Amino acid sequence: MNQGNQLLATQESQLNTFLQLLADELEAFKQRKSDLVYQIAVQKDELLNKIKQTDEQIAQLDNLSELKQTPEFVEQVAKLEQDLEQVKAQSLINERVIRTSLNNVLRLKQSILSLKNADAMTYDKQGQAKTQTLGKGIKA
Repeated sequence: MNQGNQLLATQESQLNTFLQLLADELEAFKQRKSDLVYQIAVQKDELLNKIKQTDEQIAQLDNLSELKQTPEFVEQVAKLEQDLEQVKAQSLINERVIRTSLNNVLRLKQSILSLKNADAMTYDKQGQAKTQTLGKGIKA
């Protein structure tokens, strides 16, 4: 196996690991394990850097133009593109789940604030509800 095919195999392994991290992230989020979600985010960031480094190594191969002509290399690249599409799709799913959950939390917060301090509720620049108490009242 030549260096180009080895690098592609490494990148395939990295993408598969990334896909597993996305699945783990979604499960951790569903189970409300915020520490684990954070750890996975750190792992994803590190892995993205490794994927980028591998991609740069592939781009710097002396015989890249020759490799692009071989059927084996072309097949591996096509497989990597499919893997990358799976990663993108799962990332979008995770993002939607997290955004929906955060929006639900914000709505709940606004509801609670409006019930708790209806007379002292204001809104910030983003339209989010907040309460502001100006003191314990006026005593004359």
